[in-house]
Amino acid sequence: MAKNDYDPTLTISEVGTTISHLGIKKANTQAWQLLILGFLAGLYISFGSHLYLVALEQGMGRVVAGACFGVGLVLVVIAGAELFTGNITMVVGAITRLYSPWQLLKNWAVVYTGNLVGAVLTAWLVYQAGIFGHGDTLTSVGREAAKVADYKCAIPFGEAIIRGVLCNILVVLAIIMSYFSKDVISKIVCVVLPIMAFVASGFEHCVANMYLIPAGHFAKGLGFTGLGVMFHNILPVTLGNIAGGLFIMLIHPNRLRQIAVLLAGKKKPTP
Repeated sequence: MAKNDYDPTLTISEVGTTISHLGIKKANTQAWQLLILGFLAGLYISFGSHLYLVALEQGMGRVVAGACFGVGLVLVVIAGAELFTGNITMVVGAITRLYSPWQLLKNWAVVYTGNLVGAVLTAWLVYQAGIFGHGDTLTSVGREAAKVADYKCAIPFGEAIIRGVLCNILVVLAIIMSYFSKDVISKIVCVVLPIMAFVASGFEHCVANMYLIPAGHFAKGLGFTGLGVMFHNILPVTLGNIAGGLFIMLIHPNRLRQIAVLLAGKKKPTP
C-alpha cells in the first residue's frame, strides 16, 4: 500500500486491543458517570425507537423502519454513551482478568438502570408533548405505539428469550465492526446494517423495548400505573440479549485461544 493511501479499517489485533482497553476504561468508570452515560444511551435508543414507530406509521415497512432505528445506536457509538447490550463485550476482559467479575456486574447493573430511566423518561416526555395524542384521541403514531407495545407484551417468555439472543448477536457484531472502522461514515454503515437486520427480522432488544412498551402504555392514557407489565417482555429479552452477546464474543477463535491459555495457567492473555 502506498504511503499516502488511506486504510479505513484497523487490524484484528488492533481491534482486540481496542476492545480490551475500552473494557478496562468502562470497568473503572465511576458509578455516577456510568449512570449518566447509561441515561444518555436510553435517550439515544429512544430517539431511534420513536423514529422506528414513525416509519411504521408512514407505511415504510420494517426494513426501512429498522434502518431508521439504527440512528439510536449510531448516536451511542459516535456521540458516546453506555449501552447495556453493547457492554456485553466487556465479558472478554473479565474472563482474561483485566478486571474483576464484580466490576463487570457493577457496570452492567448501573448502565442497565440508566438505560431504563432514560428510555422511560423519554417515552413520558414524548407523551406529554402530545405526539401520541391523549386517551381516546390518539394520533396515528400513538395508535402505532399502542399496537407495538401490545404485540411485544404478548410474546411468550421462551420466544422472547430466543428473539433476544438473535438480536444481540447482531448488535454486538455492529459494535465490533464499528471498532474496525476509523472514520465516522464507515462506523455508521457498520452500525446501521446489522441493526436494520435485527429490527426487520423481528428480534427483540431490551433497551429499545424500555421505550416502545412504555410509549404504548402512556399513549393509552395509563400513566405509570401498571407499567410493571413491561417486564413480562423486558426480563426474558434481557436474558436473551446477555446470552446472545456472550455467545458471539466467546465463540471467536482468537478469544477462545486466549481463554484456554489463561485456564491452562501458562500466561495471562494479552489484550
